[in-house]
Amino acid sequence: MTANKKGFTLIELLVVVLIIGILASIAIPQYFKVVEKARVSEAMSVISTIKSAEERFLAKGGVYTADFTQLDISYSYSGVPMTATVLPTKFFTGSLALVVAAGGGPGYRITMTRRTTPTVAPRYGAYAISATVPDSPAVVISACPGGAANCAELLD
Repeated sequence: MTANKKGFTLIELLVVVLIIGILASIAIPQYFKVVEKARVSEAMSVISTIKSAEERFLAKGGVYTADFTQLDISYSYSGVPMTATVLPTKFFTGSLALVVAAGGGPGYRITMTRRTTPTVAPRYGAYAISATVPDSPAVVISACPGGAANCAELLD
């Protein structure tokens, strides 16, 4: 008479753990990418808002401004209000600079720099997102410690 043995062998358990490990190694980087893309959308929204405010300011006064407080917008994060030179958000810190456009006219550069608190995945690091209006109004990512290709995927 043989006893009916129930349970899993060690090999079966190791195979299951191996499969879970492989799935996790694929899923975790994708998770960080999706989370960081969601955070980039915050910066894109702020850039869009600043562009609109700068155009309204230009229509009123004929020039752009490098002073956030002169624009008809208001941002603050954790009780820290925006100042003339710094625009704080949850994941980024914004700055604004006047530039001379290619044709010699007025222009400005918006830069949103990723803060490392709350934490940022090492794959991306403290990168910066910027747009130079009117010469290069498309948003680009620069200063990516994790490599330009890693950060470029955030704008896809």
